[in-house]
Amino acid sequence: EPAKLSDGWAMAVFSVPESERSYRYQLRTRLSWLGFGNIAPGVWLAPGRLLGDARDMLVRLGLSDYVHLFAADYAAFSELPETVSSWWDFPAIEEQYAGFTQAYGPLAAQLTEQRDIDGAEAFRAYVPMLTQWRRLPYLDPGLPAELLPADWNAVAARQIFQQLNEVLAAPGLRHVQEVTGLSEEPPGSGAV
Repeated sequence: EPAKLSDGWAMAVFSVPESERSYRYQLRTRLSWLGFGNIAPGVWLAPGRLLGDARDMLVRLGLSDYVHLFAADYAAFSELPETVSSWWDFPAIEEQYAGFTQAYGPLAAQLTEQRDIDGAEAFRAYVPMLTQWRRLPYLDPGLPAELLPADWNAVAARQIFQQLNEVLAAPGLRHVQEVTGLSEEPPGSGAV
């Protein structure tokens, strides 16, 4: 789900002494996983809604002493859509979405025609599809739609995921329950 431009930005500014440079690598890695883009050395930016997640992550990992977090607005001096594309690697993100679409688009098209889906077949398709999909939200910062390329391919990939999730999840779960003998009811919720 794209962020709203009106929500502003989360900005992380950090400085790590050379003697502790492993923290610098850890900060870069974690901020990028969270969806931050690198706008200058030690300066990272993300949609404003990620501010709380960034704060929690930095405290949890003991990295908060090295970072200043800001809630920010973009004020002036360049066209934001062009500038933003230099802060995030759009081609790499689009390549991942394209790979998902190529891998699972034909299956989504096929399953719209199919009425009854075998549980084992659903499970076999669902697990690798979900595994591949789960990486994508970490690569995609969820930037406001106005800042994305007009042909941003995340939209098509998201539709394929939602369609396959809707069609495969329930029969796949039933298959797992049949094989394992486990139900989806939490322990202790059954009648005595």
